[in-house]
Amino acid sequence: MDELIGTIVTQTGLTPARVEEALGILLNLVKTQGHPAKAAELLAKLDGAEALVSRHAPRLTGMLAGGMMGGPLAALTKLQAIGVSMEQTKTIAKVLLDHARAKAGDDLVRAAAANIPGLSGFL
Repeated sequence: MDELIGTIVTQTGLTPARVEEALGILLNLVKTQGHPAKAAELLAKLDGAEALVSRHAPRLTGMLAGGMMGGPLAALTKLQAIGVSMEQTKTIAKVLLDHARAKAGDDLVRAAAANIPGLSGFL
């Protein structure tokens, strides 16, 4: 996870702590909104992913956390609330997906995230 965080810090200018928080929010989105078995398999292949989700999962609570678009909208709202711009969010998502594909393979990444509304443009 440190290498991934470092890459994102370099590309976005965000602090490592902010990147870690953003990754936790995005990985929690995959865990809670993605295909349950495939998302669990994917997170298991990403060293440190479960720890990030555990630390940052409480941030995705409240009215926007559920529902068809609730997960993605709640994640975007939380990312903006911690000071991550839309451009930075796009960069983080792209780097995270590239990292996940390298570690777990494209098929598993697609299967884990296919059910998440709004991610098709990234997949």
